[in-house]
Amino acid sequence: MARRPTGDAEEPLVIDRSAAAAIPSSEAVREWGHGKQAFISNVMAELPKERQAAALAVRTANAAPAMFELFGGRDADPEDAYLGEVEVSDIYIGILGRRYGKPLPTRYSATHAEYLHAEKSGLRMAVWCLRADDREGHEQSFLDEIRTFHVVSEFTSPDDLRAQIEDRLKAIAAEDLAPWCKLGAVVFRATEVSDGGHEIHVSAGVRSDEVAHALEAFRPERIGHGGETRFTWAGRSKFVRVVSMKSTTTSARSKTFKIALETRDQQRDNLLEMSVSGYSADDLAEAALRSVLFAERHPLADQYMSLMPEMRDPLAPLRTARVADEITRPLAELLIADESKRSTNTVSIPSR
Repeated sequence: MARRPTGDAEEPLVIDRSAAAAIPSSEAVREWGHGKQAFISNVMAELPKERQAAALAVRTANAAPAMFELFGGRDADPEDAYLGEVEVSDIYIGILGRRYGKPLPTRYSATHAEYLHAEKSGLRMAVWCLRADDREGHEQSFLDEIRTFHVVSEFTSPDDLRAQIEDRLKAIAAEDLAPWCKLGAVVFRATEVSDGGHEIHVSAGVRSDEVAHALEAFRPERIGHGGETRFTWAGRSKFVRVVSMKSTTTSARSKTFKIALETRDQQRDNLLEMSVSGYSADDLAEAALRSVLFAERHPLADQYMSLMPEMRDPLAPLRTARVADEITRPLAELLIADESKRSTNTVSIPSR
Protein backbone atom coordinates (compact mmCIF):
# COMPACT_ATOMS: atom_id res chain seq x y z
CA MET A 1 0.00 0.00 0.00
CA ALA A 2 1.51 3.32 -1.05
CA ARG A 3 1.88 6.06 1.51
CA ARG A 4 -1.07 8.43 1.31
CA PRO A 5 -0.05 11.78 -0.20
CA THR A 6 -0.97 14.88 1.73
CA GLY A 7 -1.48 18.46 0.65
CA ASP A 8 0.67 20.43 3.10
CA ALA A 9 3.25 17.91 4.25
CA GLU A 10 6.81 19.08 3.62
CA GLU A 11 7.75 16.25 1.29
CA PRO A 12 10.75 16.49 -1.05
CA LEU A 13 9.73 17.62 -4.50
CA VAL A 14 9.74 15.09 -7.31
CA ILE A 15 10.36 17.02 -10.55
CA ASP A 16 10.18 15.77 -14.12
CA ARG A 17 13.40 17.56 -15.11
CA SER A 18 13.50 15.93 -18.53
CA ALA A 19 10.06 17.17 -19.53
CA ALA A 20 10.48 19.30 -22.63
CA ALA A 21 7.67 21.39 -24.03
CA ALA A 22 6.81 20.45 -27.59
CA ILE A 23 7.63 23.25 -30.04
CA PRO A 24 4.24 24.67 -31.04
CA SER A 25 3.13 25.21 -34.62
CA SER A 26 3.47 28.64 -36.23
CA GLU A 27 -0.29 29.08 -35.88
CA ALA A 28 -0.14 28.27 -32.16
CA VAL A 29 2.76 30.70 -31.69
CA ARG A 30 0.85 33.48 -33.43
CA GLU A 31 -2.22 32.81 -31.31
CA TRP A 32 -0.01 32.93 -28.20
CA GLY A 33 1.66 36.16 -29.35
CA HIS A 34 -1.59 38.05 -29.97
CA GLY A 35 -1.87 40.85 -27.43
CA LYS A 36 1.70 40.47 -26.15
CA GLN A 37 4.37 43.16 -26.33
CA ALA A 38 8.14 42.77 -26.51
CA PHE A 39 10.35 45.70 -25.52
CA ILE A 40 13.47 45.99 -27.69
CA SER A 41 16.38 47.62 -25.90
CA ASN A 42 19.83 48.60 -27.21
CA VAL A 43 21.98 51.63 -28.05
CA MET A 44 19.93 52.91 -30.97
CA ALA A 45 22.71 54.57 -32.96
CA GLU A 46 24.90 51.47 -32.96
CA LEU A 47 22.79 48.56 -34.25
CA PRO A 48 19.87 49.92 -36.32
CA LYS A 49 19.67 46.89 -38.63
CA GLU A 50 19.64 44.54 -35.65
CA ARG A 51 16.77 46.53 -34.08
CA GLN A 52 14.72 46.13 -37.23
CA ALA A 53 15.57 42.42 -37.39
CA ALA A 54 14.41 42.03 -33.78
CA ALA A 55 11.15 43.88 -34.54
CA LEU A 56 10.53 41.60 -37.52
CA ALA A 57 11.07 38.51 -35.35
CA VAL A 58 8.57 39.83 -32.80
CA ARG A 59 5.98 40.52 -35.50
CA THR A 60 6.49 37.01 -36.88
CA ALA A 61 5.17 35.75 -33.53
CA ASN A 62 2.19 38.12 -33.87
CA ALA A 63 3.41 40.16 -30.90
CA ALA A 64 3.92 43.93 -30.88
CA PRO A 65 7.45 45.35 -30.75
CA ALA A 66 7.96 48.32 -28.41
CA MET A 67 10.80 50.57 -29.55
CA PHE A 68 11.57 54.28 -29.65
CA GLU A 69 10.90 54.56 -33.38
CA LEU A 70 7.28 53.52 -32.79
CA PHE A 71 6.51 55.64 -29.71
CA GLY A 72 5.43 58.79 -31.55
CA GLY A 73 5.01 62.13 -29.80
CA ARG A 74 4.89 61.93 -26.02
CA ASP A 75 4.42 64.67 -23.42
CA ALA A 76 6.22 62.60 -20.79
CA ASP A 77 9.95 62.74 -20.15
CA PRO A 78 11.68 60.34 -22.61
CA GLU A 79 13.15 58.22 -19.82
CA ASP A 80 9.76 57.92 -18.12
CA ALA A 81 8.20 57.01 -21.46
CA TYR A 82 10.73 54.21 -22.04
CA LEU A 83 10.29 52.76 -18.58
CA GLY A 84 6.52 53.04 -18.88
CA GLU A 85 6.64 50.94 -22.05
CA VAL A 86 8.83 48.41 -20.24
CA GLU A 87 6.21 48.06 -17.50
CA VAL A 88 3.40 47.24 -19.92
CA SER A 89 5.49 44.77 -21.92
CA ASP A 90 5.59 41.00 -21.50
CA ILE A 91 9.09 40.26 -22.82
CA TYR A 92 12.37 42.17 -22.70
CA ILE A 93 14.73 41.76 -25.67
CA GLY A 94 18.17 43.19 -24.95
CA ILE A 95 20.76 43.61 -27.70
CA LEU A 96 24.27 44.47 -26.54
CA GLY A 97 26.98 45.68 -28.89
CA ARG A 98 30.26 47.51 -28.33
CA ARG A 99 28.97 50.79 -26.88
CA TYR A 100 27.44 51.33 -23.44
CA GLY A 101 25.55 54.51 -24.27
CA LYS A 102 25.30 57.91 -22.65
CA PRO A 103 24.76 57.74 -18.87
CA LEU A 104 21.52 59.15 -17.50
CA PRO A 105 21.36 61.14 -14.23
CA THR A 106 21.11 57.74 -12.51
CA ARG A 107 24.58 56.98 -14.00
CA TYR A 108 23.11 54.04 -15.92
CA SER A 109 22.72 54.12 -19.68
CA ALA A 110 19.17 53.98 -21.05
CA THR A 111 19.67 50.34 -22.06
CA HIS A 112 20.97 49.42 -18.60
CA ALA A 113 18.09 51.26 -16.90
CA GLU A 114 15.57 49.49 -19.13
CA TYR A 115 17.12 46.12 -18.31
CA LEU A 116 16.95 46.76 -14.57
CA HIS A 117 13.35 47.98 -14.85
CA ALA A 118 12.39 44.91 -16.88
CA GLU A 119 13.78 42.64 -14.18
CA LYS A 120 11.98 44.60 -11.46
CA SER A 121 8.73 44.42 -13.45
CA GLY A 122 8.99 40.64 -13.86
CA LEU A 123 9.29 40.51 -17.67
CA ARG A 124 10.51 37.42 -19.49
CA MET A 125 14.16 38.19 -20.20
CA ALA A 126 15.95 37.44 -23.46
CA VAL A 127 19.36 39.01 -24.13
CA TRP A 128 21.88 38.72 -26.96
CA CYS A 129 25.31 40.24 -27.52
CA LEU A 130 27.28 40.97 -30.66
CA ARG A 131 30.32 38.74 -31.04
CA ALA A 132 33.10 41.26 -30.45
CA ASP A 133 36.41 41.63 -28.62
CA ASP A 134 36.54 45.43 -28.40
CA ARG A 135 33.61 46.31 -26.13
CA GLU A 136 33.76 49.45 -24.02
CA GLY A 137 34.59 48.81 -20.37
CA HIS A 138 31.16 49.81 -19.06
CA GLU A 139 29.45 47.69 -21.72
CA GLN A 140 31.57 44.66 -20.81
CA SER A 141 30.70 45.15 -17.13
CA PHE A 142 27.01 45.41 -18.07
CA LEU A 143 27.28 42.18 -20.07
CA ASP A 144 29.04 40.43 -17.18
CA GLU A 145 26.24 41.57 -14.84
CA ILE A 146 23.57 40.12 -17.12
CA ARG A 147 25.46 36.84 -17.52
CA THR A 148 25.42 36.42 -13.76
CA PHE A 149 21.65 35.90 -13.92
CA HIS A 150 20.76 35.03 -17.53
CA VAL A 151 22.05 33.09 -20.51
CA VAL A 152 23.33 35.51 -23.16
CA SER A 153 23.79 34.15 -26.67
CA GLU A 154 26.04 35.73 -29.29
CA PHE A 155 24.98 36.81 -32.78
CA THR A 156 27.03 37.69 -35.85
CA SER A 157 24.54 39.40 -38.17
CA PRO A 158 21.01 40.85 -38.24
CA ASP A 159 19.69 37.66 -39.89
CA ASP A 160 21.38 35.51 -37.26
CA LEU A 161 19.83 37.62 -34.49
CA ARG A 162 16.39 37.46 -36.07
CA ALA A 163 16.51 33.66 -36.30
CA GLN A 164 17.63 33.34 -32.67
CA ILE A 165 14.88 35.68 -31.42
CA GLU A 166 12.24 33.75 -33.38
CA ASP A 167 13.49 30.50 -31.79
CA ARG A 168 13.47 32.07 -28.32
CA LEU A 169 9.91 33.33 -28.73
CA LYS A 170 8.83 29.85 -29.86
CA ALA A 171 10.47 28.40 -26.73
CA ILE A 172 8.70 30.93 -24.48
CA ALA A 173 5.40 30.13 -26.20
CA ALA A 174 6.03 26.43 -25.65
CA GLU A 175 6.60 27.04 -21.93
CA ASP A 176 3.36 29.02 -21.65
CA LEU A 177 1.29 26.58 -23.69
CA ALA A 178 2.46 23.52 -21.72
CA PRO A 179 2.07 24.65 -18.09
CA TRP A 180 3.94 23.17 -15.16
CA CYS A 181 1.71 21.58 -12.51
CA LYS A 182 2.15 20.36 -8.97
CA LEU A 183 0.06 17.52 -7.51
CA GLY A 184 1.06 17.09 -3.90
CA ALA A 185 4.86 17.07 -4.08
CA VAL A 186 5.00 15.90 -7.72
CA VAL A 187 5.94 18.51 -10.33
CA PHE A 188 5.35 17.77 -14.01
CA ARG A 189 4.43 19.47 -17.27
CA ALA A 190 0.88 19.18 -18.55
CA THR A 191 -0.18 19.23 -22.16
CA GLU A 192 -3.67 20.35 -21.15
CA VAL A 193 -5.53 21.38 -18.00
CA SER A 194 -9.31 21.73 -18.23
CA ASP A 195 -11.00 23.31 -15.21
CA GLY A 196 -14.74 22.71 -15.11
CA GLY A 197 -15.20 24.15 -11.63
CA HIS A 198 -16.06 20.98 -9.73
CA GLU A 199 -13.78 18.79 -11.84
CA ILE A 200 -10.31 19.29 -13.31
CA HIS A 201 -8.99 17.10 -16.11
CA VAL A 202 -5.23 16.93 -16.65
CA SER A 203 -3.32 15.45 -19.58
CA ALA A 204 0.44 15.06 -19.27
CA GLY A 205 3.42 13.39 -20.86
CA VAL A 206 5.93 12.15 -18.28
CA ARG A 207 9.48 11.05 -19.08
CA SER A 208 10.81 10.49 -15.57
CA ASP A 209 10.24 7.02 -14.06
CA GLU A 210 10.40 8.56 -10.58
CA VAL A 211 7.69 11.08 -11.41
CA ALA A 212 5.52 8.44 -13.10
CA HIS A 213 5.81 6.23 -10.01
CA ALA A 214 4.95 9.18 -7.74
CA LEU A 215 1.86 9.99 -9.80
CA GLU A 216 0.76 6.35 -9.76
CA ALA A 217 0.74 6.56 -5.96
CA PHE A 218 -2.23 8.95 -6.22
CA ARG A 219 -4.47 6.32 -7.81
CA PRO A 220 -7.73 6.18 -5.81
CA GLU A 221 -7.49 2.42 -5.38
CA ARG A 222 -4.09 2.85 -3.72
CA ILE A 223 -4.74 5.72 -1.31
CA GLY A 224 -8.38 4.87 -0.56
CA HIS A 225 -11.52 6.91 -0.98
CA GLY A 226 -11.31 10.51 0.22
CA GLY A 227 -7.54 11.05 -0.09
CA GLU A 228 -7.01 14.78 -0.70
CA THR A 229 -4.06 16.88 -1.82
CA ARG A 230 -3.38 20.20 -3.49
CA PHE A 231 -3.18 20.74 -7.25
CA THR A 232 -1.47 23.93 -8.48
CA TRP A 233 -1.15 25.24 -12.05
CA ALA A 234 -1.01 28.57 -13.91
CA GLY A 235 -1.25 30.70 -10.76
CA ARG A 236 -4.21 28.73 -9.40
CA SER A 237 -4.38 26.14 -6.66
CA LYS A 238 -7.17 23.93 -5.34
CA PHE A 239 -7.63 21.09 -2.92
CA VAL A 240 -8.59 18.03 -4.92
CA ARG A 241 -9.32 14.35 -4.73
CA VAL A 242 -8.05 12.09 -7.51
CA VAL A 243 -11.08 10.25 -8.86
CA SER A 244 -9.44 8.46 -11.78
CA MET A 245 -6.07 8.03 -13.42
CA LYS A 246 -5.13 6.34 -16.67
CA SER A 247 -1.54 5.91 -17.82
CA THR A 248 -0.32 4.72 -21.20
CA THR A 249 3.25 3.80 -22.06
CA THR A 250 4.08 5.46 -25.38
CA SER A 251 7.82 4.72 -25.55
CA ALA A 252 10.61 3.29 -23.45
CA ARG A 253 11.02 6.60 -21.65
CA SER A 254 7.60 8.19 -21.80
CA LYS A 255 4.12 7.75 -20.32
CA THR A 256 0.96 9.74 -20.92
CA PHE A 257 -1.37 10.37 -18.01
CA LYS A 258 -5.06 11.27 -17.99
CA ILE A 259 -6.01 12.42 -14.49
CA ALA A 260 -9.48 13.41 -13.29
CA LEU A 261 -9.62 15.52 -10.14
CA GLU A 262 -12.60 16.46 -8.01
CA THR A 263 -12.26 19.84 -6.31
CA ARG A 264 -12.81 19.96 -2.56
CA ASP A 265 -13.81 22.90 -0.39
CA GLN A 266 -10.94 24.09 1.75
CA GLN A 267 -11.82 25.27 5.24
CA ARG A 268 -10.05 28.52 6.02
CA ASP A 269 -9.08 29.33 9.59
CA ASN A 270 -11.55 31.85 11.02
CA LEU A 271 -8.66 33.99 12.18
CA LEU A 272 -7.55 34.47 8.57
CA GLU A 273 -10.95 35.96 7.75
CA MET A 274 -10.33 38.79 10.19
CA SER A 275 -9.14 42.27 9.28
CA VAL A 276 -6.23 43.31 11.52
CA SER A 277 -5.23 46.98 11.79
CA GLY A 278 -6.70 47.59 8.36
CA TYR A 279 -4.95 44.60 6.76
CA SER A 280 -7.15 41.95 5.18
CA ALA A 281 -6.36 38.23 5.25
CA ASP A 282 -4.90 38.51 1.78
CA ASP A 283 -2.77 41.52 2.78
CA LEU A 284 -1.35 39.54 5.69
CA ALA A 285 -0.54 36.56 3.51
CA GLU A 286 1.15 38.73 0.88
CA ALA A 287 3.18 40.51 3.56
CA ALA A 288 4.26 37.14 4.96
CA LEU A 289 5.34 36.00 1.50
CA ARG A 290 7.32 39.19 0.84
CA SER A 291 8.96 38.77 4.23
CA VAL A 292 10.08 35.25 3.31
CA LEU A 293 11.19 36.04 -0.25
CA PHE A 294 12.67 39.53 0.08
CA ALA A 295 13.43 39.78 3.82
CA GLU A 296 11.02 42.72 4.07
CA ARG A 297 9.81 43.62 7.53
CA HIS A 298 6.25 42.48 8.15
CA PRO A 299 4.01 45.53 8.87
CA LEU A 300 2.64 43.76 11.95
CA ALA A 301 5.93 42.29 13.12
CA ASP A 302 5.60 43.82 16.56
CA GLN A 303 1.95 42.95 17.13
CA TYR A 304 -0.61 40.28 16.39
CA MET A 305 2.15 37.74 15.71
CA SER A 306 -0.24 34.86 16.37
CA LEU A 307 -2.57 36.09 13.62
CA MET A 308 0.03 36.11 10.86
CA PRO A 309 -0.23 33.25 8.36
CA GLU A 310 2.77 30.95 8.63
CA MET A 311 4.72 30.96 5.39
CA ARG A 312 7.49 28.62 4.29
CA ASP A 313 10.17 29.69 1.82
CA PRO A 314 8.60 28.46 -1.45
CA LEU A 315 11.89 28.58 -3.35
CA ALA A 316 13.90 26.50 -0.87
CA PRO A 317 13.43 23.27 -2.89
CA LEU A 318 14.79 24.92 -6.04
CA ARG A 319 17.98 25.97 -4.30
CA THR A 320 19.00 22.34 -3.91
CA ALA A 321 17.32 20.83 -6.97
CA ARG A 322 19.32 20.61 -10.16
CA VAL A 323 17.03 22.07 -12.80
CA ALA A 324 17.86 23.68 -16.13
CA ASP A 325 17.97 27.49 -16.29
CA GLU A 326 15.10 27.68 -18.77
CA ILE A 327 12.64 26.00 -16.40
CA THR A 328 13.77 27.71 -13.19
CA ARG A 329 11.43 30.69 -13.66
CA PRO A 330 8.21 28.73 -14.37
CA LEU A 331 8.98 26.37 -11.50
CA ALA A 332 9.60 29.30 -9.15
CA GLU A 333 6.27 30.86 -10.16
CA LEU A 334 4.54 27.52 -9.59
CA LEU A 335 6.01 27.07 -6.11
CA ILE A 336 5.25 30.67 -5.09
CA ALA A 337 1.62 30.22 -6.19
CA ASP A 338 1.40 26.93 -4.33
CA GLU A 339 2.73 28.34 -1.07
CA SER A 340 0.59 31.48 -1.42
CA LYS A 341 -2.58 29.46 -1.81
CA ARG A 342 -1.60 27.20 1.05
CA SER A 343 -1.82 30.20 3.40
CA THR A 344 -4.81 31.89 1.81
CA ASN A 345 -6.96 31.14 -1.21
CA THR A 346 -6.71 34.52 -2.91
CA VAL A 347 -3.34 36.07 -2.05
CA SER A 348 -1.72 37.98 -4.94
CA ILE A 349 1.86 37.17 -5.89
CA PRO A 350 4.22 40.10 -5.27
CA SER A 351 6.74 41.15 -7.89
CA ARG A 352 10.11 42.69 -7.36
